[in-house]
Amino acid sequence: MIIHEQEITWANQKLILTNKKAIYWKAQETLILSDLHLGKSAHFRRNGIPIPTQIHEKDLEVLEKLLLQYHVKKVVVVGDLIHANANGEVLDFKLFLERFSSVEFILIKGNHDRMSEKKVLDLGIKSVCSSLTLDNITFVHEPDKCAEYQISGHIHPGVTVRLPTNKHFRLPAFVVSENMLILPAFSQFTGLDTKKVLDNAVNYAITDTGIVVMR
Repeated sequence: MIIHEQEITWANQKLILTNKKAIYWKAQETLILSDLHLGKSAHFRRNGIPIPTQIHEKDLEVLEKLLLQYHVKKVVVVGDLIHANANGEVLDFKLFLERFSSVEFILIKGNHDRMSEKKVLDLGIKSVCSSLTLDNITFVHEPDKCAEYQISGHIHPGVTVRLPTNKHFRLPAFVVSENMLILPAFSQFTGLDTKKVLDNAVNYAITDTGIVVMR
């Protein structure tokens, strides 16, 4: 698994965008990601929808690779860590956190994070909050237009790429404007919203082999 990078300067900070749908903030030794939706595939299977069991395993493999690649002391999950309630996939995440007990995991609570705070903390998450500010950057789950520098998730942003053959395909993307940065959904088991746009934003589309800048 090769991690491809795109360094940007935003909010007067140097951030490393990765094609694994996470950001590394070296100055804070912090990994930033959003919308893992752990337990979603198990939730669907419980309701009679046949979803492969390997989805969450692959997501955790990617997260492990990122933690081993970078010097990470803190992970900020910008919402929707757990899709619904506890199930086997969520318990797998508890075991995962036990292996990385030296890393501080912080959850910015999202609309899907319905488990009680106590149960989330029992998994090994160090803290749960509605927003968090590190240096000059504020983390929230849902984008909220404001003057401050803000990193959010929630909308699972993507872009549509049209080919000369009139065919098109969609890619997840980081959306970066002057004051807002919206993260792609970390989990592969999510939809893409290619319609919501920010004025004067740059899209950093994610592929298996790199990051494509789309203005």
